[in-house]
Amino acid sequence: MAAAPSNDTWNDALQLIMAVGGLALFLVLLYEMEVPPRDGSFLNPPLVALAGVILLWPLRKRPAVQALLVSGGTLLLLWILDTVSGILIPFVAVYLLAYLLNPVVTHLHERRGIPRWASSLTTTLLAVGALVLFFFVVAPNLVGQLDSLSQRLITAVEEVRAWLGTTNIIERVAEASGLSKQRLLDQGAALIEQQVEQLPSTIEDLMQSVGSVLGALTLVALVPVLLFYTLKDYPRIRDALIALSPTANGRRDYLLKAGGIVGRYLRGQLIISGIATLNVSVALYLFDVPFWLLIGLLTGVLNFIPNIGALINTGVGALLAFAFSGWVSAAVVVGVLLGQYTLEQSLLTPNVMQYQVGLHPVLVLFSLLVFGSFMGAFGLFVAVPTTAILVTGYRAYSEELTLDLHAYSNPPGA
Repeated sequence: MAAAPSNDTWNDALQLIMAVGGLALFLVLLYEMEVPPRDGSFLNPPLVALAGVILLWPLRKRPAVQALLVSGGTLLLLWILDTVSGILIPFVAVYLLAYLLNPVVTHLHERRGIPRWASSLTTTLLAVGALVLFFFVVAPNLVGQLDSLSQRLITAVEEVRAWLGTTNIIERVAEASGLSKQRLLDQGAALIEQQVEQLPSTIEDLMQSVGSVLGALTLVALVPVLLFYTLKDYPRIRDALIALSPTANGRRDYLLKAGGIVGRYLRGQLIISGIATLNVSVALYLFDVPFWLLIGLLTGVLNFIPNIGALINTGVGALLAFAFSGWVSAAVVVGVLLGQYTLEQSLLTPNVMQYQVGLHPVLVLFSLLVFGSFMGAFGLFVAVPTTAILVTGYRAYSEELTLDLHAYSNPPGA
């Protein structure tokens, strides 16, 4: 007579069924995150994740179940952050601004004896004043130059189309492709005009959205209040965020080191970019170079991309000046930009960028290519600070990884 299954056997079978069910719910969670929700659908990622936690909680001490819970929780957190990103953007932007301005508030509080609330209020007013000045003075001029550029590009397309109609290049292409000359001209001009005409409408829509939503609500009402309270209580907010972060062998000081490196890098880079924008814009304006503000702002923005940004800016600026003003303006742009880069390397960088990122130039270029390939233009801007954080975290972690081989080379009784 066969023996009845023991309780341990039933328990093992039940645990296996629960683990398989948890894995199935994990796959459902992935599906719910990827597929847009249907109207009237009951399931959603938080509900699926809750069911998975309830199912797997009795097995939470098993390593495989722990890995499943951690991976599912990480995916759910990223999904939530992506879903509420529109709400989080002002808060993230304010915290980043407070992170950059905190040394000013700390200096006024500790060195000058000003109460932290007063130094926070003063810094907030200055920062908001600078933002308002940009939106009401610089932004309209920039939009005007971009609109003028788009109109000139449309005119240039018509001129190129007329020139192509008088040459035999199109005829040769038409013979090779089997299409008529007029059809090639119409298709090429339509394609270029379609891309060019999108520029003013995109700029107009962007400025309208920024002006109506960000300018009227966030910039005027929300940002100053958030910035003031974030600056006033920044040490406590920073410590709370650090306490939530993972540890490297029980240590979190690597975050402070990485944060210090990135903070000094960003502050120094912002100062140099601001000086570069001012110098280039004023110099090109004095030489009456078209799109002087556009080239100046482009210089400041691309200054955040080491080496590659300077090459891109010089090429784009010279091309714009040459296309719409001739050789003289192009030579002026190249001369002004070379002078600015010389000033940065000889004076600004040694005196303003008094920091050590600790990254080899080859690693910087490699990080630019890697982040650029995965994240596009945005990756070029975050490549250097993100790499600095990763390298600093790795160094802090590797300091704790000491492998003592002495005991193995001298075993007991040898």
